[in-house]
Amino acid sequence: MRTGLTALLLLCTVFASSALATNGMNMTGYNVRSSGMGGADVAVSSGFSGVAGNPATMGKLDDSGIAAGVSLLMPSLNVSNEAMGLDLDGEDQLFPLPYLAYTQKLGADSPWILGLEAYAQGGMGVEFLNFPTGATTTDKVSSNVMYMRLTGAASYQVSDKLTLGLSAIGGYAKMEFAMFPESPGGMDVTDLTDTGLAGRFGVQFKVCDRMTLGAVYTSEASLDLTDGNAAINFGESAGGVVDYKAQMNNFAWPQEAEFGVAFQPVSNLMVAVDTKWINWSSSMEVVELEVSDPPAGYPATPFPDGQGGYTGTMPFQMNWDDQMVYALGLEYTVNEMNTVRAGFNYGKSPVSDQYLSPLFPAIVEKHVTLGYGLDLGDLGFDLAYELGLENTQTNDNADQMVNPFGPGITVSHSQNTVHFETSYSF
Repeated sequence: MRTGLTALLLLCTVFASSALATNGMNMTGYNVRSSGMGGADVAVSSGFSGVAGNPATMGKLDDSGIAAGVSLLMPSLNVSNEAMGLDLDGEDQLFPLPYLAYTQKLGADSPWILGLEAYAQGGMGVEFLNFPTGATTTDKVSSNVMYMRLTGAASYQVSDKLTLGLSAIGGYAKMEFAMFPESPGGMDVTDLTDTGLAGRFGVQFKVCDRMTLGAVYTSEASLDLTDGNAAINFGESAGGVVDYKAQMNNFAWPQEAEFGVAFQPVSNLMVAVDTKWINWSSSMEVVELEVSDPPAGYPATPFPDGQGGYTGTMPFQMNWDDQMVYALGLEYTVNEMNTVRAGFNYGKSPVSDQYLSPLFPAIVEKHVTLGYGLDLGDLGFDLAYELGLENTQTNDNADQMVNPFGPGITVSHSQNTVHFETSYSF
């Protein structure tokens, strides 16, 4: 099992790529049932793939089991600027994101359940080819930020009403981006990576037979991305493309807190409502690209500092706002075998217009979801569809140090995602 999980995490790392952004850089849900219910899951007793959410929700499992799934993400992006005559669609992309989860109940009467899951926490990115750089020239603008997690969790059922959960989270992050790499002054930054640790504490409380409360807190994971390469284009007359060592400072995955309630107005209908706070303002402020160790004869400080001088760091003025996310989910049990789900998720874009960049367009706000579950006893299948409705923002900031793409740059982003999962209990 350990070998399988390690291989799965590496497989996730290979596949995870651009345009994962939903709630900022986070996925709306971390298993198919949750995704079909708009991400409303913090109070909902989970299946075997619930390790990535509130660990306390594992406490109601009667069996041990394994779950495997994949999410297929299909983003749609556009960048435009009316004054420049720019109207460019991003490349068509399909990203498979697999995950694998295992839970173990420690004896029929034990209050303990342990779990382990490898999954994609989130990310963001774009790929715009043929971005105009002059009257007759074009170049590329692209980015890829991904964050994978391996989570070990334990839940303890204190009483019939109260369950506590605790998770230890190991994460792996990778970032790459290119800004006009074939043009003088452009760059191509690759292989920025880091690992980070975080913790999660959750609680689930059964108020009565038809109502359950849940809450979960996840700590921040610091991720100073290192060991990268920056290929900076000085132009043919000044030496061409030169390689520097690169690192990205002040990057982190944010802390978050979530509260939810699940209730059953009738026996075969569950309604779940969640509210989540994501602390983007502390993790996505001014993120700096730092370069060093150029070949002999090339400047150690290649970037203009905006004051007539040069520096070895390039600041990205992210300045994201904290995000409140609201999720509503419905689950209707048709019969013993069939369940249907629906949901809605809303989180105002954490990206202010004045800091919007085509490089990091995490701006989708509204998601509509549908789901289906088939229970065949020990074997289960779940499907979900998620539509991220198009959101458009425009940056009119004329400060080139903040908005190098120029005032009037507009980004539109929507997304389709299909989720599949199969589970087996034993």
